[in-house]
Amino acid sequence: MPKYYIQSGSLRIIYSTSKGPIEAACDAIWELNDNDTLDEHMTVDERGMRTLDMADEYTKIYKTEFVLAQAGWSTDE
Repeated sequence: MPKYYIQSGSLRIIYSTSKGPIEAACDAIWELNDNDTLDEHMTVDERGMRTLDMADEYTKIYKTEFVLAQAGWSTDE
């Protein structure tokens, strides 16, 4: 079972699941609290936390807006 390190803004989650990386990112946003902020992108990696600057060819990078839409969250204000 993969262990994903998911990071965006102040959100940092380590998540073990049999799901794929995009599904893991969707699940991770449900852990947000009132003090968390998200960046424009989310990184998902099996080797450790990666910021956008640290990402390489093995790091999955998703636009946060895409992950929120996939998870069923509305981005309309």
